[in-house]
Amino acid sequence: MNCFKPMLAAMLLLALSGCAVLEKIESSPMTSQLITNQITLRFIAGSDDPVQRAANVRDVVEKVRGQVSADKSFTLAGLDEAVRAEIDWQALSAADQELLNFGLTKANAAIAELIGDGVIDPAGRATVATLLTWIDQAAQRVR
Repeated sequence: MNCFKPMLAAMLLLALSGCAVLEKIESSPMTSQLITNQITLRFIAGSDDPVQRAANVRDVVEKVRGQVSADKSFTLAGLDEAVRAEIDWQALSAADQELLNFGLTKANAAIAELIGDGVIDPAGRATVATLLTWIDQAAQRVR
C-alpha cells in the first residue's frame, strides 16, 4: 500500500471530526469550509509530492463518499472500518500504529457525539457529504 494511505485516513477522519467545523457547519458554513480547506491544503503541502498526496486524498474521499451515499444503513462503525481498511498497519511503527489508532478512536468519538453512532440519518450523511465535498474541492486545487 501507498505510504500516504495512513495519513490520508487520519486526515480524513480528523477533518470530519473537527468540532469547530461540525459545530459551525449550519451556523457558519463559510467559516467551516475555510477551516476544512486549510486543514486539507496544509496536510497536502506537507508532503514531498503534494500532487500525488492530493490525488490520494481525492481517491479516499471518493471511496468514502460512495459508501455514505449508497448504503442507507451506513453507520459510523462502517465509516471507521472503511478508513481503517485503507491503512497498511504493518508498514507503521508500533508508535505510529498507537498514535493513529488513538486519533481515529478520538475522531470517531467526536463524530458520534455530533451525529450519532448508529445508522447515520440523512442529515448526518448530508453533513459528512458536505465535508467530503469541501475536502475534495481543496485537494482538487493542488496542481
